Amino acid sequence: MDERFPKQRRIRKRPEFLQVQGCGRKAHSRFFVGLFLPGAGGATRMGVTTTRRIGPAVTRNRVKRIVREAFRRGGMMLPRGIDIVIVAREAASESESRLLFDDLTTLGRRVRKMTESDP
Repeated sequence: MDERFPKQRRIRKRPEFLQVQGCGRKAHSRFFVGLFLPGAGGATRMGVTTTRRIGPAVTRNRVKRIVREAFRRGGMMLPRGIDIVIVAREAASESESRLLFDDLTTLGRRVRKMTESDP
């Protein structure tokens, strides 16, 4: 089984992040905010942002690794064909990995519910 997080599943360029953040819908959870937009392709793509308010680089990178791992393993159960940007809140830096995984699952459920209710 391939354990990588391939480039075609990532949002990588600033204009793509800005498009999702500017035109997308929001879903909130305890530790994260998810901004999502139906994508052009068939694959679901994800990007992660953390600010310096989260903490030093070690802490920000830890949070980003956890988010990418939850997405890669399918724990978020996002619908196909959307672009999503996950923004970490300050409380994420002080939480255990298990709580962050559970919160990302909750966020994924909310995103799925919001996309199913769209006309």
